[in-house]
Amino acid sequence: MRTLLFLLVAAPLVGQAPVSYEIRRATSPITIDARLDEPIWRQAEPVSPFNFTWWTQGEKEPTTVKMLWDDENLYVGYLVHDKHISAYVTQRHGPVSRDDCVEIFIAPNPNKVTNYYTFEINAIGAMLNRARVDWWTGPPTWEPDGVEYRTTFHGLPKKDESPDDTEWVVEMKVPLRNFARDAANVPPRDGDVWKLNLNRLGGKTNPQYSSWSPIPTPKPSFHTPTAFGPVTFVNKPPAGAGAAQQGGNPLERTPQVVADGRNLFNRNCTMCHGVDGAVGDRAPAMAGTRRFLRNTDESLYEAVRHGISGTMMPGTKLPDGDVWRIVAYIRSLRATAFDDFVAGDAANGRRIFETQAGCAKCHMVDGRGGVLGPDLSDVGGSRRLAQIREALVEEPPHIPRGYQPATITLASGQRIEGLIRNENNFSLQVLGFDNKLHMLTREGVRVDYRDKSLMPRGWDKKLSADEMQDLLAYLSRQARSRRAQAANPDTLR
Repeated sequence: MRTLLFLLVAAPLVGQAPVSYEIRRATSPITIDARLDEPIWRQAEPVSPFNFTWWTQGEKEPTTVKMLWDDENLYVGYLVHDKHISAYVTQRHGPVSRDDCVEIFIAPNPNKVTNYYTFEINAIGAMLNRARVDWWTGPPTWEPDGVEYRTTFHGLPKKDESPDDTEWVVEMKVPLRNFARDAANVPPRDGDVWKLNLNRLGGKTNPQYSSWSPIPTPKPSFHTPTAFGPVTFVNKPPAGAGAAQQGGNPLERTPQVVADGRNLFNRNCTMCHGVDGAVGDRAPAMAGTRRFLRNTDESLYEAVRHGISGTMMPGTKLPDGDVWRIVAYIRSLRATAFDDFVAGDAANGRRIFETQAGCAKCHMVDGRGGVLGPDLSDVGGSRRLAQIREALVEEPPHIPRGYQPATITLASGQRIEGLIRNENNFSLQVLGFDNKLHMLTREGVRVDYRDKSLMPRGWDKKLSADEMQDLLAYLSRQARSRRAQAANPDTLR
């Protein structure tokens, strides 16, 4: 999860350098779904590492934060590495700082940092807000206008610690109009400076008291506006967004970039590989599934630019931009749904998945949902978009192993309806529609197989075109394997 802490302005701590950050412009849509998987998030730079001013013992767990803006909103994304995640406060404006929690404190007028606004959010999505400004005459708490946010465990009644705990995310969109009373310009102009801090605290085990901007107090005191750090609004996208950089930032995989890469590939690489990435006389197909396949843009760039030692694969003297275009084309041949930005409202897609379409009755995503169908936590990272759409629309040619529906009649006359997970000549395992696993012997048992999958099809006709696209957008972003690969402080890079 990501927290905002404040820069020390008056008297920086010895050995802790002052901090600052450039907030770059978001140039593509951002869906608030606690995924942080849009290309623009990956291109944005993280703030500098958090400071542990009051640390005495325990593991220092990193927190990564990125920020973006457009004419309407400030966007904040937090990735919190945490091996002991707990949260129990659910009420609005409750004492969320007792739980694993992040905070962002914002002072829109850098010359009057004592006027600031707070957003404090725990791991299950309870939020506390205050407007500590001289013009506010209301209650101690404050209701910001139009804020959207989502946490990894959003909406759960509680979150207990688990051996599986590794990290959690907060993604937030704050309309800039909330700061119009104090900011010089709304929206900000290029070069405008605000001050803020990002904090992390709370939790039952190994509570973290860390902040982006160091705070010179002997005890934890996040409400120290003189320690807020400056952030500058820059009216440019993140460096590398949609443009290749010398030494290597990937190009955004637009249709034109992919088409250019295809032409470059066919002109320069078909001495060994086949046309359009097919298998060639001396080199393999580009869309293969070999275990040693280079899967990242950077590893592909290195292979095309410098060749592969110990093989016949040579390097190239093509310009960097052309190398990245070839990389974009190769990646398009291998692309899963997660690899490409799928248009649609993923948040609405999640609602459709969980309610209108009823998918969550059988399918699980990130530990929530049913168990009769396949776990879809990684469907976007392991399947192509066309495959996901096909599964929603068309009847499969055969029922996948482990999901054969059947009615089993025991010798006693008892009937069990469910899915046959495993079977042989002597026994069978049946996951009943009661969500219980039944271990049975074949003796005296009759099995009546159904000829159709339980999976309802034809969702392109049951949903509107927009609803279908929203559902695809949501499923495309379920990519546990990609998030696991990124589980380090630089994940959002």
